[in-house]
Amino acid sequence: MGLSIFQSSVLGMRTQAHALNTIGSNIANVSTPGYKRTDTRFATVLSNNMTTGAGSDGTLSFANQERAMGGVLPKDYQTLDKQGIITGTERGLDLSIAGAGFFQVSPTLATSNEIYFTRDGGFQVNTAGAKVSVLADDGNTIQVDQGYLADKNGYYLLGVAPQTDGTFSPTGALAPMRVDQYAFLNNFSATTTANINLNLPSGKQFKEASESSAYSIVDSNGKLRSLTTSFTRTQNANEWQLQFSGDSLTAVTQSPGAAFSLTTGTGSGKLLKLDPTTRSIKIVNEQFPAAASPGAFMGLSVGDPITLAGTTAADGTYTIGAISDDFSTITVNAGTPLPGGPETVAAASSAASTRVVGSPLIFNSDGSLKSPTSVTASITWSDGATNSTAFDFTNMTQLNGDFTNVDFSQNGLASANISSIEFDGKGHVVGRFSDGTSRQIYKIPLALFTNVNGLEAKSGNVYVESPDSGTRRSVFADVSGIADLSPFTLELSNVDLTTQFSQMIQVQQAYNSSATVFKTLDELTITARDLKR
Repeated sequence: MGLSIFQSSVLGMRTQAHALNTIGSNIANVSTPGYKRTDTRFATVLSNNMTTGAGSDGTLSFANQERAMGGVLPKDYQTLDKQGIITGTERGLDLSIAGAGFFQVSPTLATSNEIYFTRDGGFQVNTAGAKVSVLADDGNTIQVDQGYLADKNGYYLLGVAPQTDGTFSPTGALAPMRVDQYAFLNNFSATTTANINLNLPSGKQFKEASESSAYSIVDSNGKLRSLTTSFTRTQNANEWQLQFSGDSLTAVTQSPGAAFSLTTGTGSGKLLKLDPTTRSIKIVNEQFPAAASPGAFMGLSVGDPITLAGTTAADGTYTIGAISDDFSTITVNAGTPLPGGPETVAAASSAASTRVVGSPLIFNSDGSLKSPTSVTASITWSDGATNSTAFDFTNMTQLNGDFTNVDFSQNGLASANISSIEFDGKGHVVGRFSDGTSRQIYKIPLALFTNVNGLEAKSGNVYVESPDSGTRRSVFADVSGIADLSPFTLELSNVDLTTQFSQMIQVQQAYNSSATVFKTLDELTITARDLKR
């Protein structure tokens, strides 16, 4: 009788102790976000000393039977594919996965093949890397820390940045996500397209005040600008003249449109009347010189240049100081007065300006816009910044009622600081900026594996790839449909306390039974020893 008789009971106690340790770890982590329980199963083993020799009757000899000792060994099984309970939180940086997939994190800012995987979606902002220089609001350059999204281990959450068209690719380069206040200060884009949806009152009459509305667009320097659109009713039915203006705006050109040009004289139907005393230039009816020709100067603005030719004495360029309500008369600035003399009427002359007058907006009888449905404004601001913006007027109407702004949108992003960040249900990291906008600054892909339970567990509730798990594949949850992401929630562990306590009782009983066997065998060896005396 050798020591091998203790093998089964010793293995039994060791195995049950291992199972009890596993249960204890599960219970200890019952409230750990993203924790996945481990289940211990058991396998029968036979001693390596067992021989296959048998008697003629096919049975083992007594010696071989003694050596054919068995036992039990533990085998641990991960349950990474089992969903944990989703619980609500009050943090915008908490995110849970309901379904398949793992968040991907890196222990370093320089992303390499060392990527960990976790279901714990409790994130925070950690400072990392060297300080960077930024231009403060007062114009001074300051040094600031960089902040990145990280998990509770300090590992950096990986995501993808938007492409040039603003969309996200799941195969984009994974990288830590910088989200500090100044992270996107220099990430801006000028407004190139805008949509204006409004109603112009069909009852508006010529010579009545223009209808105006101001909109915010982003210039080429990333600065928000206020641009005013003015709509003036012309003499023609269902027709309006559009003009752009704004503080610090130095030049604007509309397309479609053409530079202002007006020809007067015999046969043109219009004559040019000059009054140096009042510095006025008036367009009158050729047949009735005493009657003004309304609308002749429509499209021009105060401050525009006006060049006269064919008047002989008054030929030259002047600056417009005022325009009459019916657009028949302009008054030039005192700084560019008309030559002295009595009021004259030019027989044949022309008036021109560098001001580009846009093509009038023409509406159909049902109130829908006929043409043009899009107007491009090329703008220069006083500090040299520019814009070339296409305004879509497709949904504009001319209906009975008031002037009504229905909707405005534009694609520009201003230079601004991040005020706060949070996640949305599609996995975007949403930044709220100091200019009042919300932007999707990153998107988080999830990692999938052929055999998720084959991942290798590491300290910190994270996992790494193994030969059993297969290679990771990155997908977006909202595109693939493999999971739902829920902000302001966390996935708790998938440990069920009732089950764990039931298993603990069974393991305890099994351990006690193996211990009883060990004790009995020990007593037998003592008896056998005493028989030799």
